[in-house]
Amino acid sequence: MEITLTFAKLLLRLINGEQIPIGQFNSEVNKNLLNNFIADFALSSPKPKGKTKLIYCSNETDLRNYLFSKGVPHLENYIEYLETGNYSRAENAIFASDTKIKNFRVFEGFFVNTYLDLFSALNNQKISLKPVAGSWIYIVDYKNFKIEKDITIVGVENTENFKFIEKYKHLFADIKPLFLLRYDNNTYIDWLKSIPNDYLHFGDFDLSALIIYITEFKNKLPEKQCNFFVPKNLEEYFRQTNNYKDYDKQLNDERIKNFNFTQYPEIMAVVDLILKYKKIVSQEILIK
Repeated sequence: MEITLTFAKLLLRLINGEQIPIGQFNSEVNKNLLNNFIADFALSSPKPKGKTKLIYCSNETDLRNYLFSKGVPHLENYIEYLETGNYSRAENAIFASDTKIKNFRVFEGFFVNTYLDLFSALNNQKISLKPVAGSWIYIVDYKNFKIEKDITIVGVENTENFKFIEKYKHLFADIKPLFLLRYDNNTYIDWLKSIPNDYLHFGDFDLSALIIYITEFKNKLPEKQCNFFVPKNLEEYFRQTNNYKDYDKQLNDERIKNFNFTQYPEIMAVVDLILKYKKIVSQEILIK
């Protein structure tokens, strides 16, 4: 993720306690960055005030940790580097764009979660995959992480849904799911390529989620290994929701324009419903 100088300066103002009108994130790049930060809970959702909405930082530590995971361990030094190009004075700034910064992985590994009593082997030692309440399991040495072949890996995009995944267990009664959190590295893809287990993508029912499924999973894994989760009675959920705004917004996404979804028959039923109702369905509506 490339963080622009303008966006970095706005983040620093938020860390310093300011509440910034959403209109100040006015470029397309900064709007997309803001949406990513909110979706990953690094920033709080906009707070209405009169005719505008305010962006604010509810937890400085969470925001700085998130920046660290994106390759920016010191925001102030990062800003200094982008302004001056003087790396020696900003020696803790990590370079993250194609032209100025080199990507690096802060963490090697991925989070898993399950509500079932599942077990696996890590370095030939048996471990439980069901975490203690209030925790997740983070697999670091994924090359030596072995699971039973009848377990289905279910990829989850949203950290909040991953945290409360048990609320969705009625959807996965027919499989033995091990939930995998989509994270900002490719180690989970490397692991999925090394195992024969089926992968099932559990995302929102919108065009952006379908693009994520295709580009980050479907196009990287064996064809028969990968599928997109479609619940029963999905059309009824489209009738219930009123989320037209995000549908209109996604149509302007450069990743979506002119994309040929028909190459992926497993998602065409979802695409047809999205285009028919001109709405999107968020995962939260599926909570029982």
